[in-house]
Amino acid sequence: MVKLPRVGSSELLERLSPCVPDQLLRKLVPRHSGRGRRPAFCSAQLFRTLLLSALTPAHSFNLLSRTLQDNRAWRRFALLSQRDQVPGPRILHEFRQKLPPLIFRQINVHLLRPLLDQLGPNKSVALVDATDLRAATNAYKKTSPELTPLIAPRWVVAV
Repeated sequence: MVKLPRVGSSELLERLSPCVPDQLLRKLVPRHSGRGRRPAFCSAQLFRTLLLSALTPAHSFNLLSRTLQDNRAWRRFALLSQRDQVPGPRILHEFRQKLPPLIFRQINVHLLRPLLDQLGPNKSVALVDATDLRAATNAYKKTSPELTPLIAPRWVVAV
């Protein structure tokens, strides 16, 4: 069994870096073209930075953008060359909102194709795609309070 390095370590990020499909990401989420300001980061850089929020102890975008300036291994994984130019929390949030589930499915297919080709035709594999699972968020939904029943009819109180 292959043991992976510790979470958030530079060894883990170096082993995972070749697996990130940068060219596919640049094709699926192209840069904004047209009027306005040129974006400072490409889609591959932003996607790798989103991966850092899952692969490191910095799970919030605020903490991640602050920590990126001090951690060279994380910047190298995210393909960010300059220390003072890291994406802020707003940029990361907007990029995450821009990614529909279809893009994640295409990335999954791209990553799984070599694995499935190695298995051969006589083997079967069951895979769960998390984008097809329903989110369990109804428990946190705000509910309106139930109306309390009146003790006496309204016309009796008005008299």
